[in-house]
Parts: sequence; structure tokens; C-alpha cells
Amino acid sequence: MAKQGGGDQFANLAVITVVETAANTLTFKKLETGISLFEKVAWVISRVEYDVAFGMPYFDAHGDQIEIALTATDQLTSLAYANNALIDKLTITRIDTGTPATSIMGIRPWVKDFATLPGGGIIVPPNPLYLAAKGLSLTAAMTAIVRLFYTNLQLSVDQYWELVEARRMISS
Repeated sequence: MAKQGGGDQFANLAVITVVETAANTLTFKKLETGISLFEKVAWVISRVEYDVAFGMPYFDAHGDQIEIALTATDQLTSLAYANNALIDKLTITRIDTGTPATSIMGIRPWVKDFATLPGGGIIVPPNPLYLAAKGLSLTAAMTAIVRLFYTNLQLSVDQYWELVEARRMISS
């Protein structure tokens, strides 16, 4: 994945793994990027690959699910789409249809390609960046793994703080 002009020529890779602290508990893991707030650099995330370490025994009934999300904070109480600190989210749900012997082929990882967005992807401040996971009615704690493909984008001071404010959680 080569990128034309400025910044990185090729995509960088970051991997985050989060393990629920207990089954069905919202859990966060911070990605340690080594980038300080003073560097005024953004990440342009062009591709996200989601995967979970699971088997059907974890999903033992219709409607069981896991939510996995990239967030700009670990202060969320839910992974609701209405929150602007939520960068991206994937929900995997067990759906039973037909007879008990019915099965569906699964393709993993689940890939989200953002390269066609203006700017080449989702533009985020790389610090802080969290992976969150939360099961619903699962029989055991889940492990979620995300691979992020990104390039660096140098910003002016004003652009950087505008980006940080756009991902800041405001609530009352």
C-alpha cells in the first residue's frame, strides 16, 4: 500500500490485543505509540483488520455477541455509535436459523478499508488510542486483536488541536 506525496510512502502496521477482564465486561487496552502530544502528528488509518480468538462454545445461544471498537478514550461506559470518541466499531453476533445442524462459513479477519475516504482514511490523533471489547451473554472472556494500517500526517498546531477536539468526549 504505497501512498503518493508527503508523509510516509508505505503503510505502517500497529497491532493491539485486548482481553476482557471477565466475560461480558467492557475492557480497554491502550496502544503505546511512543508519540507525544507535542509532535503534532496524526495517523491516517487506511485499513483495519479485526479478529477474535473464539469458538462457538463462547457463543452458546442466538443473539450472543461481542463488540470491538477503536476509541480515543478509555472513559466510555458503552460502545454506542453516538459517541464521537468512537473511531470505528465491529459487532459479531450469533444468529441461529433453521435446524441445529445449519452452519455458516465465517471469513476472518473482518476487514474495513478506509482508503477511499477523503485524505486516504480516518484521520486520528495516535495518542491516546484504545481497543475496547465487550461481550454480551458470552460464556467466557474474549480476546480481540486489531491490525491497523496507517501513515503519518504532519499537522500544524491549529490543525492538530482541532483534530483532538473533534475526538474529545463531551457529556453531561
